[in-house]
Amino acid sequence: MTPTPSGNTTNNNSRRKGSNGNTPEQVYNSVRKPFNYAEGFHYLIQYVKQKMGRDDLMRISRALALIRPSFLALIMNLTEEDLVFMEKCFQRTLLEYEKLISFSGTPTVVWRRTGEVCLAGKEFSLLTQWTKDALLGKKTYIYELMDNQSAVEYWEQFSTLAFDNTDKACIHSCILRTPQQRPVPCTFCFTIKRDIFDLPSVIVGNFLPILS
Repeated sequence: MTPTPSGNTTNNNSRRKGSNGNTPEQVYNSVRKPFNYAEGFHYLIQYVKQKMGRDDLMRISRALALIRPSFLALIMNLTEEDLVFMEKCFQRTLLEYEKLISFSGTPTVVWRRTGEVCLAGKEFSLLTQWTKDALLGKKTYIYELMDNQSAVEYWEQFSTLAFDNTDKACIHSCILRTPQQRPVPCTFCFTIKRDIFDLPSVIVGNFLPILS
């Protein structure tokens, strides 16, 4: 989806586990290289091929093809410095969302445009039984926590809103999976936040259980 940068941030633990009380200055100083978004999209295709059927693969491929030209058009003129700045802005945004999530009573997750989870509130852990360490101790993608149909529908919804001119939230239903693969039916709302280059940057998802 994006040109492969020369490397990643120097502090992967911080990227996955939140700011851990870092100051903005520490966040800015921790970023030395652009984030490798291409890796995440490559993982998505591998995951879909392994876990889903051909029809699901085609639907997600069409969704990615829909947004690919816009991504390339916006990124092709960005310099290495621009990409580093983009990651600094992302990390600084996480610092603020970590505070907001701590005050929220709604199960909330924050992820990158690749789907990689970067923040998760305690309420989300209570809802799904996924601990913060399990979600953030290694690369975990939001679609890995959903059943296949919900994952496909998420990417289709994301592709229609990624470059929409509004900041409207997308609301629909989904089924999350616990570590034991128990289904958790939810109402799912996500909002896409764009960076200074108008690229989808931070996706904030809120989940509410559907009571039977």
